[in-house]
Amino acid sequence: MNKTKRNYIPFIAGMATMILLACLISASLAKEDPPAAQPQTEVQAGDLRLACSEAGIALFGVERAAPGEKVTAENGAELPAVLTYTDEKGEVHYYVEAKTIGDILDVAIGVSYHPEIDCVDFGARPRLDDKGEQTLDITGKPAWATGDVVCDIQYMLTTDKNGKKIATAFGSNLTSGGLTYTVNTGKNAASPWENMGETEEEWIARHERVRQATPLMKVEYGASGGMYTEVDPAEVDLSSWSGTAIKGQKFQSDEEGDIVQDFFFTPYLGEYAVITIENTGTKEAAVVFTRPCTVGNRTDDTFAGVRIPAGQKLTRAFRIDYDRPLENQLRLRASNYLDEAIELTLTAEQYRFGK
Repeated sequence: MNKTKRNYIPFIAGMATMILLACLISASLAKEDPPAAQPQTEVQAGDLRLACSEAGIALFGVERAAPGEKVTAENGAELPAVLTYTDEKGEVHYYVEAKTIGDILDVAIGVSYHPEIDCVDFGARPRLDDKGEQTLDITGKPAWATGDVVCDIQYMLTTDKNGKKIATAFGSNLTSGGLTYTVNTGKNAASPWENMGETEEEWIARHERVRQATPLMKVEYGASGGMYTEVDPAEVDLSSWSGTAIKGQKFQSDEEGDIVQDFFFTPYLGEYAVITIENTGTKEAAVVFTRPCTVGNRTDDTFAGVRIPAGQKLTRAFRIDYDRPLENQLRLRASNYLDEAIELTLTAEQYRFGK
């Protein structure tokens, strides 16, 4: 059998297996509204049968793609979300378009065809430059980003005063391609501004610009990520309390100056998640929420970052989409812009209804 070509292959009568593989590696993400009922398309290959759009897709009993629904490839082609294949013994099998199932299962970074290994790669995509061209790693091979940050070499390339290229890696040491990777942590760590190639004054000034650009105790509502949409806490009916994850628990910043706390809510306990953040330390805290993907350890969506002065309290509320139960993780990350120690007291609760 010939290997699947890298580009989408049109439907060709009698080549049922080729059609199946082409659909699975198509580069589609966007969906459109389900069309009106259409006649089924069947392709005969001997006594085997391959049909399009006979079945839809559901997750935990909730429909995510209706029977007959199409997905749209990046080139505009319309493709079936599901193929139904009947084998020679009459048993039916279902094949879901790869990027569609990657979206439903919330795979970090998505799904791409990976030509170097000739695979449909869940949780990987090419690293592109500002011209949209794939970059190369330090060995000269095409560079790929993955949904598992442990597998990625994260580094910043700099040039020292003598013109020597130095890559500062976060998490590992290695030498390759004439570049030396170092980790600046622990007792022998350089100062933060030296790591960034700045003077202390430049480093402080840059952080102050970021600080001033971050709203003070003010959240813009409406941002969505996964099953969450941030809303005004006044929308929540506080009489419909259904559970408390943590209540009045204190958290202090780690050696890197951050507080990181994950929350896992469920749509089965109600429509709203509410997190109260009280700055019980002596320094201002910057707080941002992100949503880690279900498959992979990267974060996907970022909600508004805000500053909370010492002694102040802020409540943030998120309306929950019942149809996306896998995408239920929220991550709070807090820090001080100058890496000073902070302390927060957190309460996380869930409520059944809005007002």
